[in-house]
Amino acid sequence: MAFEFDIERLRHLPETPLRALKRSFWWLRKTFFSKPKPDNPAVVVAMDEPEVDAFLGEHFFEPGWEMSYHYRNEIVNVRRAQYVRDHPTGMKWWQTHIRGYAHPDGIELAAHFEPEPAEHPDAHVDGNHIDVPRGNATLVGILVEEGVAFERIGDWSDADETTDRVTTSVDA
Repeated sequence: MAFEFDIERLRHLPETPLRALKRSFWWLRKTFFSKPKPDNPAVVVAMDEPEVDAFLGEHFFEPGWEMSYHYRNEIVNVRRAQYVRDHPTGMKWWQTHIRGYAHPDGIELAAHFEPEPAEHPDAHVDGNHIDVPRGNATLVGILVEEGVAFERIGDWSDADETTDRVTTSVDA
């Protein structure tokens, strides 16, 4: 059996195969790498999924599902990478990761700060450096800055001083 390579088909590469590959990763992730939703503190905003995606996208968050576990009933998964010059761990690249879940009053958003997976894959996977208060402080700071109303839910007792300075609810 002889195999031939059709160079002309490469012009269609961006159209179909990559979309199919992305869809395959999405299916594999949801099928084999799903976990129950964590019981982390979160905020609820009166937005729908497209509004949350647009709002967070305007604050430099990008879709981040390709490299992360899927949590059941998750409908939003975005991240924003940043360079941290003097982190105590010595790792330089980090991300604020926000997941969203349907809620009767809008979308429940839960955030955490963690090593960026492409730069620090082992540290990212081991999960020893996840900082929920710092992630939530970033999220709450953006909501407050933009005047977006939100309600805190869950246990915020471990919140750091940054999130403690923000009131439980903010009216738009």
